[in-house]
Amino acid sequence: MLPEEFQDEFAPFLISQKAHPEDADIVKQADTICAYLKCLEELSAGNHEYALAKKRLDITLKERYTSEMEYFLNTFAPSFELSLDEIS
Repeated sequence: MLPEEFQDEFAPFLISQKAHPEDADIVKQADTICAYLKCLEELSAGNHEYALAKKRLDITLKERYTSEMEYFLNTFAPSFELSLDEIS
C-alpha cells in the first residue's frame, strides 16, 4: 500500500527475501533474544511451561552467537530473572 515511489526503498525492510543478509541476521538475533528474555521472565514468575523453550533458545543463541549478543545477554538478561521485589 506504499506509494510507488517508496516501494523499492522500503522493500528490504518489508520483504525478507529482499533484506540485506546482515540486517536479516540482526533481526533474527533480536527476535531470538526477545523470546529468550520472555522465557526468563516466565520462569522467574514460576511458569515452568517455558523451560523447554528456553533450552531450545539456548541452542539457537549459541548458533547465532556474536560478541554483541554476548554483551547484551551478560549486561541486561540477568535483570529479567529478578522478582518484582528484587528490581530497584
